[in-house]
Amino acid sequence: MSAHLKEDFVERRCHPISSIPQSWQLENRGQYMELDLKMCQLKNIQYAFQWGKESGPLPRLASIIETPSRIVRLDLSLNELTALENENLIPFRNLRDLNASLNRINKFSGIEVLKHLYSLNVSHNFIKKIDNLVPLSSLVELNLSMNELMDISYMPSLINLEILNINNNKIRSLDGVQSLPRLREVHAQRNDLEDVVPLTSCFHLQILNVADNHIATLHNTVDILGQLKRLEVLSLHGNPVERDRQYRTEILQHTNVMTLDNVSIRPLPKKADVDMTYRFNEPSYKHVHNIHTLQDAAKQAFEERMREAKVKMEDQISFMQRRIIELQNEYADYEFKLKTDLESCLRYLDSLSATELNGVSSHTIRDTMGTPGPKPWTHRPKKDDKPDYSNVKQTEQVLKLASLELTRDTQDMY
Repeated sequence: MSAHLKEDFVERRCHPISSIPQSWQLENRGQYMELDLKMCQLKNIQYAFQWGKESGPLPRLASIIETPSRIVRLDLSLNELTALENENLIPFRNLRDLNASLNRINKFSGIEVLKHLYSLNVSHNFIKKIDNLVPLSSLVELNLSMNELMDISYMPSLINLEILNINNNKIRSLDGVQSLPRLREVHAQRNDLEDVVPLTSCFHLQILNVADNHIATLHNTVDILGQLKRLEVLSLHGNPVERDRQYRTEILQHTNVMTLDNVSIRPLPKKADVDMTYRFNEPSYKHVHNIHTLQDAAKQAFEERMREAKVKMEDQISFMQRRIIELQNEYADYEFKLKTDLESCLRYLDSLSATELNGVSSHTIRDTMGTPGPKPWTHRPKKDDKPDYSNVKQTEQVLKLASLELTRDTQDMY
């Protein structure tokens, strides 16, 4: 869809948000909305109307077009966008959540106007560099997974970023995370990483997934992870380091990791806030402690299952994205071949004499157009192609062939 978006279309795609996260820090003033433009075949974002400026008093029942600041979530996923243009994002100055995944975006642009953006999802695109990613101080979650990144060293200073997802790229080093001082989660599985050295500055890191990379040195890896005192969940499976006999033991002894490769490797910590009065009543204390222990185990199992489900979901999305691209490429190839076939057919028909044209039917053309089988226009000899008579020596044979050639030339004249 390359036409301008109409006012009534945009209004129909706006829906109220039932639950607003407190972390979005929105004022409690009326209903906030999501603009859902996913799967609209958008190649760009342009409007056939003017958004409200909200500079003066508004009507009591103002429409969403008049009050675009109420739109705090924008879903542009599953379209054909190649860029995010800032002039088309300006109306959404109050936006907190932008999902532009599963498009054809190849560079960062436009988001600098979104001063309050909390979460940005540009996964499943064609981004190769992050040079144009601006330092948004409000950004807390950034999803760059399933792109074509090889280097994140130009990562800007995102002082409040807590969750970074860069899985399924071609990244060789985590150099660049030093500019993200509040990182709590890093998801960098399925890349080309050889070490985790840059993570030494990530003192707040709690969850790290670097599975399916090329990390090979256990001693250096454990030394670095041991400095991350808050690290509790670690995924390292699918790396050469996993084959070391001391893999589990070294991580258990030198880090505070509770869950390794989706498996709990140490007892859960005791509940710190258990009422000390229970210590004087041993049966009651044990009972409460057992309840807390089982509750923690249930929560941990829930988190592990959700992480596993998320990985499976992302794998399935990746497969579907690749299949979509394959189908689009197959269609483009078929269109090119069909156009070539059509041009050959038209040239063939233009070259036919009246007599030859009588022998061609529309059914034959329809049945053979675009098919791999033989076609009249691909097997018809060119008029310039002459039979080779170089081996004809006998006078009688020469005269006979000359007569045939004269007859053929006479027929072509009429």
